[in-house]
Amino acid sequence: MANTFYIVRHGQTNWNILGKTQGHGNSDLTKKGEEQALELAEAMLNYPIDLIYSSDLGRAVQTAEIVGQKIGIEVKQTPSLREMGFGAWEGLLIEEIKKDHLDTYTTWRNEPHLVNIEGGETLHIIKERVDSFIKEINEKYDNKHILLVSHSVTVRVMLLSFLNSGMENIYRIKQDNTALNMVEFRDYGPVVLKMNDTSHIKNNEKINNSALE
Repeated sequence: MANTFYIVRHGQTNWNILGKTQGHGNSDLTKKGEEQALELAEAMLNYPIDLIYSSDLGRAVQTAEIVGQKIGIEVKQTPSLREMGFGAWEGLLIEEIKKDHLDTYTTWRNEPHLVNIEGGETLHIIKERVDSFIKEINEKYDNKHILLVSHSVTVRVMLLSFLNSGMENIYRIKQDNTALNMVEFRDYGPVVLKMNDTSHIKNNEKINNSALE
């Protein structure tokens, strides 16, 4: 069980720009998002990638396929890497969420591990989902280099799980669009080698209007 995982968030989307909550909803990559994915693809040529798995949500699939085409690997889609489902918050701006769901939003910002959004998922559901997926992949493969294309909250949950840290620490990890994280599994467990690396992106633009950050 010595696989190395290269975990990335999808490229910038139209809803990222607008500050809308995406969750299981979808928004296409912007031109900038496509450029980020191409820059990521160039960077991934420096790594011996064997497999690519992507969330089955459109923005992640778009990002993964741009990388896959560049390095010559077919993308495998899986709902295991989906973003957290935000239920009633899907498609809403922060101010709209505050207006109609203030109590829940306050919990999300202060005690995210306790939040229960109407019609949505919890962080613990996401953790169970990604933990099960990583376990399955590690049982299936050995000594492989595997690219995973996912989403902001999901990637942060994965990293917290690797670090054996509680979900209350979700805001202590930042994940920019197409940020690269590297995790190597060793005999004694996962070791985080790289986190939120965006050095491959030219003219990097930070977006701080998301309800999720």
